[in-house]
Amino acid sequence: MGSISPHELRVPSDPGERAIDDYRPIKVICIGAGMSGITAGCMLPQKIPNLDLVIYEKNDDVGGGWYENHYPGVQPDLTPHTYQYTFASNPRWSRFFPPGREFEHYLKVVAKRFGVYDRTKFRHKFLTARWIEDDGQWEVEVLRLDDNVVVRDRAEVMIRCMGLVNDWRFPDIPGRQDYQGKMMHTARWDDSYDVTGKRVAVIGYGATGVQVMPAIQPLVKSVDHYVRGPLWVAPAGGTAMEEILERGERLNFDHPVEEVKKFSREPLTYLSYRKKIEHLCNGYQAGLMKDTEANAQLHALVEANMKATLAPKQGYFELLKPDYPAGCRRLVMGQRWMEALVQPNATLIKCDIARFTKEGIQHPDGTIREYDAIICATGFDTKLDNATTPILGQGGLPLAEQWDPEPVAYLSLAVPKFPNMFQLFGPNSAPVAGSICHTMEGACGFVIKCITKLQQEYLKSITPSTRATQDWMNQVDYWTSKTVISGTCRTWFKRNIENGRSIINWPGSAMNAYHAWRNPRWEDFDYESWLPEGQSLRWIGNGMTYSEQHGTDTTDYMSFTDATTVLTEEDFKAVEDKLTK
Repeated sequence: MGSISPHELRVPSDPGERAIDDYRPIKVICIGAGMSGITAGCMLPQKIPNLDLVIYEKNDDVGGGWYENHYPGVQPDLTPHTYQYTFASNPRWSRFFPPGREFEHYLKVVAKRFGVYDRTKFRHKFLTARWIEDDGQWEVEVLRLDDNVVVRDRAEVMIRCMGLVNDWRFPDIPGRQDYQGKMMHTARWDDSYDVTGKRVAVIGYGATGVQVMPAIQPLVKSVDHYVRGPLWVAPAGGTAMEEILERGERLNFDHPVEEVKKFSREPLTYLSYRKKIEHLCNGYQAGLMKDTEANAQLHALVEANMKATLAPKQGYFELLKPDYPAGCRRLVMGQRWMEALVQPNATLIKCDIARFTKEGIQHPDGTIREYDAIICATGFDTKLDNATTPILGQGGLPLAEQWDPEPVAYLSLAVPKFPNMFQLFGPNSAPVAGSICHTMEGACGFVIKCITKLQQEYLKSITPSTRATQDWMNQVDYWTSKTVISGTCRTWFKRNIENGRSIINWPGSAMNAYHAWRNPRWEDFDYESWLPEGQSLRWIGNGMTYSEQHGTDTTDYMSFTDATTVLTEEDFKAVEDKLTK
């Protein structure tokens, strides 16, 4: 067992000796360096004074799912003009929907530019964490993969940035060890394997399955795609389809070199373009509202497009057509997939899989189809409870127990009985419209406000109340009831329970989430203080600010900004005229 020299975490020095804005030192441990971890790694050091930040990442590099997933056809199903940070604009995208590797490169550039690499310990796999009540700290255990040593570290605050697509799984189908061909999961793609001329099966038809299948279809001898149930498939581009059509394209387009150069030379021109695209994406929520013209139009558009695209293969549309409204489960952006399905070497198979056999796949009726390779696009463990990596809160309460029967977090960010623990992209964090990056920045901004409150007010802990968390879930249920998401459909968003509660969707848009997080309702939290009874305002300090105490600029509040108005002679003359009348 190894350990890292602990940060000075015990009772802070007397705040009465410090300036009001001389915040006490604080340590934060962040788990994961994917998109949300990079967000935290960029934003926290810029906004939190006297910060000691450590990020633990199990992989060799940053990027999370974008680092791990390199299967053929991988790409964002949202255009990166909206799927990028507001504080790190990239005008150099090669395509409207670029390859996944290009987006991974963007994340690495951002991490390098903002110093995330310097704060990250790679090849450190999270094992467990427990709240140490007496010390007001989290004790975290990670496995250092280079030498297989378990390392302990402590911090006042822990932020879970582990994402939803972190723990990949093969399907729970018997006989996997019996199969003698090549089997791989899309999250662990074997780049050395050549599918050319092979008989291939693809299992799973979420976002990953509908990307990998059309990418390999032109190369393989045959491809069978197994699906279990119906689904609505949207045209490529979703709400940004308008931009694709304006360019005279159907599915995607290259950005001309001159356009990229112009975007690079003229940041405001590119900002205007980004705002145009993001405005389109922000408008998607209307199509999800129950019994509305907008949803009827969305449904009609998706249905007509599916029917026309799948027409060359009789019966395929009927096999896939759901009996629930479009939007009940997340729409799959799969125009290329449908076009690949109707090719002569592709077959859609809608049935359960009884087992894997030596040769391939056995159907429930006993039929065996032989394959050279089986590709599992079967997703990830999305239970969110991290039961295999226990997190113990107040009184040793396991997070998995707190989240039984379902995960619940106040405003998606914090959990009752788990002090000083936050999470980015937790339960009910994904907006139904808008930029997920904008959402993560808003969530991170909320966490920053909580951390600086801990620092400035000499608080030992901050924990959302059970009452406020229940009120939050009431709001989630209220909003969901007004949308087609509340319909009868099976999706991992509802833990595969047809009429279950969505554990993924924020009750509204990205802009709605951002505004909800801008001004924390401090009355929704319970607190413990390091300050003695009767001295809760001792943090106001010695009556001075840091600049007064250290002889630096004491007038920074007078800085000239775009909001500063310089009064003109005409302003004074107008009032003078009134005074003389």
